[in-house]
Amino acid sequence: MLARVTARDLSAWGVLAIVVAGVCLVPSSETDLFFRLKVGQEIWARKALLGRNLFSFTAPDYPDLDASWAFEVALAGLYAAGGFTAVIVAKTAWLIAVFSGAYVLCRRRGVDVAVSLIVVAVGVFVVRERLVERPHIVSFAGDVFILFVAARLRRPGNVRLALGFAAAIAAWANAHAGVFIASVWLFLGGIGWMLSPAVETHRSEGDSPTALARRWWLFAAIAGCAVFLTPLGSGIVRYWWLHFEIPKWHTVDEFRTATWRSDASFFLWIALPILLGVAALALVRAASSTPPGAAPRTLGQTLRLALPDLLPAAGACLLGLLSVRFSADAVLFTMPLVASLVNRVLPRLKGVLVVAAGLLLAATLGPRVVAWRVGRPFVDATLDTEFLPLDAIRFVERNGLRERMYNDFEVGSYLAFEGFPRFRVFVDPRLPAYPEDLHRLLGAFDFDPKAWTAAMSRYRVESALLAYAGLNRRVAWWDPEEWALVYRESNARVFVRRLAKWKTLIAALEIPATFSFTVEEGVRTSPLTERPALSPVVDCEWQRRVGDLALELDGGESRRAEEAYRRALQPAGCLVPAHEARLSAWMGSLDVVGNHFESALAPLSRALALTPNDLVARANFANALMHVGRLTEATAEWQRVFREAPVGVLKETARQRLERLSPARE
Repeated sequence: MLARVTARDLSAWGVLAIVVAGVCLVPSSETDLFFRLKVGQEIWARKALLGRNLFSFTAPDYPDLDASWAFEVALAGLYAAGGFTAVIVAKTAWLIAVFSGAYVLCRRRGVDVAVSLIVVAVGVFVVRERLVERPHIVSFAGDVFILFVAARLRRPGNVRLALGFAAAIAAWANAHAGVFIASVWLFLGGIGWMLSPAVETHRSEGDSPTALARRWWLFAAIAGCAVFLTPLGSGIVRYWWLHFEIPKWHTVDEFRTATWRSDASFFLWIALPILLGVAALALVRAASSTPPGAAPRTLGQTLRLALPDLLPAAGACLLGLLSVRFSADAVLFTMPLVASLVNRVLPRLKGVLVVAAGLLLAATLGPRVVAWRVGRPFVDATLDTEFLPLDAIRFVERNGLRERMYNDFEVGSYLAFEGFPRFRVFVDPRLPAYPEDLHRLLGAFDFDPKAWTAAMSRYRVESALLAYAGLNRRVAWWDPEEWALVYRESNARVFVRRLAKWKTLIAALEIPATFSFTVEEGVRTSPLTERPALSPVVDCEWQRRVGDLALELDGGESRRAEEAYRRALQPAGCLVPAHEARLSAWMGSLDVVGNHFESALAPLSRALALTPNDLVARANFANALMHVGRLTEATAEWQRVFREAPVGVLKETARQRLERLSPARE
């Protein structure tokens, strides 16, 4: 605890809580949340862990190594109490506590209130993308806990601490597999103590560097043993190992190495305040920490004194660079060190609490005030559904397509949540719950449509729902000869296999489209002019649909659409009357606009035979008759348009044409 909590501390904590709440109290778009809720609900219902992959029809008996069951149970309890809002509010309160702990750690190191607030708040913004409803937020609390324990380990007498520490690590291990970082951090700290010189300044720590190193290694060993106190037991080792193996088979964004383009804030965090700050601190120590009569310390000696802090921090940062999923842990582990360095090398930051608080509050609350003034909620702790293809999901349910349906990882999480046990998914984001062959299949970057169809046949897939269709390369892998596209709305596509039971659905809804993919352009849609042999759609109707699609893709003016519509009108009577009338009228109007009046007469006459009350088509027909010299017929048509058209442009046009025709007929 702090020796004395001041009013400035309470003010800083209040600002920090607002900053964290501002980042966290937002609509949730975390896809993993859904499957974790469903797992928690099933554990509550069964009073036991699942043990195998119940949610999937592709690998129903594959072991489900669940290392976060405690988090999932708590999540399901929160959801039952208050829905998604309760989950988001609880996450926010948890993270306020986590970053408050980081603030206390900074203050314990003698860092000024303003500096502590600024460093922790900046850290919040650096890791904001990781502050979501997932079990790794338990590890964030564990990171801060380890720092508190490490501070206590600098003093002897830790038997009771060891027991409590073991219990805390075991609880952590049942909520998130990131618990291994405790052993790594303490082990590296022990190495730092062992390499640190035995000088006078270490006596204040309560023991020699060697004794401190042994103590840290002991607690690292305790942590290493406590991680096995879970239902997984030694299986947690396989769980960890799979996280090294799966990226070899299947690219997963959160397992990627950090890059400057995607993770610039993390690079700045570890580069500027740590690397430059350490160098500056070393120079300060070399200049001011030399005892009277002693030789000045070298830079190397000064850095060796800091190794108990620097080595674990460097290890955490290296882990974050190798896998971005640990970047937030690295920021939390290094917050007190960064704050200490900033406190030393930028002393002018001390005492600017009011300015810092004002800027942080403005950055946090300003966008919310702007949103509130335009009618949006000031606080919106609900589920963000924009990223979910809900209309497509309703479509597949309405048409009975859920039974053996392919889906991508992210959508699979929601499908498992709202569909199990009625339906099972193809795959969902529980990566260790799926075998290597499925990961290799989904990790492929290029597939021949025939080979993809063969792969889907192995899993007895009969339909497919694909989201993010503009960027999803798999959209281009569904062979039109074997699969019919029956839904194309927003950013989702639905395919069904050309089976007898889907014949009626395909005949009614098939869209004549094919797709290609390039990295530069993403997915490109093209009309499929040739009807697949197994399609139940008749040729004329197929061409009509080709024309509709071409008209949409080409923005309303389409030579491709015109050609398809002309093909659709052959032979007469093939299309349903409404479609035949519409296309005939449209083709006739194009001829009129293009001054091909003789050619326009046949399609317009055909349209009027089917829909005699179409006054626009009749006006075009009258116009064509005028220009080919059939004035008596043209007059009769314009008279009918004038009689039946409501007051407006069409009626006025008919009146003008009749006035022009009267002297011509005389």
